[in-house]
Amino acid sequence: MAKTKRLLSLLGLAAASGLVLSGCATQTTTDSATTDSADGGTSSTEEQKVLQFWAFGDMGLGDLIAEYEAANPDIKINMKVSDFDPHHQGLLTSLDSAAPDIAAIEVGYSSLFKAVAAKFVDMREFGAEALEDDYLDWRWAQGVDLEGRVFGIPTDVGPMTICYRSDLFAAAGLPTDRDEVSALWPTWEDFIATGEKYVAATGDSFLSSTGYVWNAVKNQSDEKFYSADGSTLVYDTNPQIKKAWDLSVAATPISANIGDWTADWNAGMNNGAYAVLTCPAWMMGYIQSQAPDLGGSWDVATMPEGGGNWGGSQLTIPARAQYPAEAAAFITWVLSAENQQKLFEKSGQFPSTVAAYESESLLSFESEYFSNAPVGEIYATGVTQLVPLYEGPKERVIDQEFGAALGRIANGDQTPGEAYESAIENIKRDVG
Repeated sequence: MAKTKRLLSLLGLAAASGLVLSGCATQTTTDSATTDSADGGTSSTEEQKVLQFWAFGDMGLGDLIAEYEAANPDIKINMKVSDFDPHHQGLLTSLDSAAPDIAAIEVGYSSLFKAVAAKFVDMREFGAEALEDDYLDWRWAQGVDLEGRVFGIPTDVGPMTICYRSDLFAAAGLPTDRDEVSALWPTWEDFIATGEKYVAATGDSFLSSTGYVWNAVKNQSDEKFYSADGSTLVYDTNPQIKKAWDLSVAATPISANIGDWTADWNAGMNNGAYAVLTCPAWMMGYIQSQAPDLGGSWDVATMPEGGGNWGGSQLTIPARAQYPAEAAAFITWVLSAENQQKLFEKSGQFPSTVAAYESESLLSFESEYFSNAPVGEIYATGVTQLVPLYEGPKERVIDQEFGAALGRIANGDQTPGEAYESAIENIKRDVG
């Protein structure tokens, strides 16, 4: 009831606001001008306010946005989707000029934007402090700066599993039952050994790239590139990072060296170019969208050596937003426990709301596409196993350097030793 009252209060703010854009048929944003008109693009009228929403990927929110617009005919939400890094870089440069009303910030960039949290609306102005207990504490903290400003509300979390093609496993003479598959790889060394058996049996690659080992292993500790309290860079001394590097190098012979999010990578989900993916919950929706005809061929197993988190975002309101009250009303609604559960069941994003872990319907949810795997239970268990990590302001820069170095190994441009040394040198030069 308390949450309902808060939501109604926010919606009341939106309804009470009489702001109208004039001459807004050509509203522009930095690096990505958006100019539409009567066809339902970005134009606002006296009857309708258009909220500009910048995101990376569509976030699976299409149905919820349509539902919100139907219930609030005075609101239209125009989502502009960009690639991951250009989105965040463009948002950072836009904060002093033509910022959107709503912007998604991925956790890997959270500390970078915390440093400029004053350029976002402090959502305590719209009652956000009353929402804190509704979310996992570590996820909530990723949207709060050192002065207590609440600049972002959590979307999903990314507990990881392994998604695999059971039909390809059968063709390789490997087990297909998810429990038996999970038993193949209690350790990452066992995972790589399984991949070697698959490659020997089929002549095909097991992984799309070594980055999927890298992303998983580096997130399976209480420290990554920064110390747990964020005070010290440890990318060159943290044994977990060296372990992630060594295992990724060892996985090179079983990997196809296909770039993420490329046409070849998408096609590979269908044509057997690889058989497994490190699979945070949100990846399920992406696989289904790219390989819609392979329902029952994909399944879900546990990840070697326990849990880890990959992904999750905060929805924010830049200080220059034209409709902050309306943006806050939408964010509160779309990130409620009820709607996060809807989003998980449709698109795979696992909720950051505490209520999800008490919801019998969510915990018992099975995915027909993923061979009726009990994904609600699997990912909820994954959340309990993962260790929250500090994501520092140079997180993405460091990660890109290591990723580029692994790419040089895969391409035969450098030996593993040369690639590691060059990555460390580049990071020290650019980060410290």
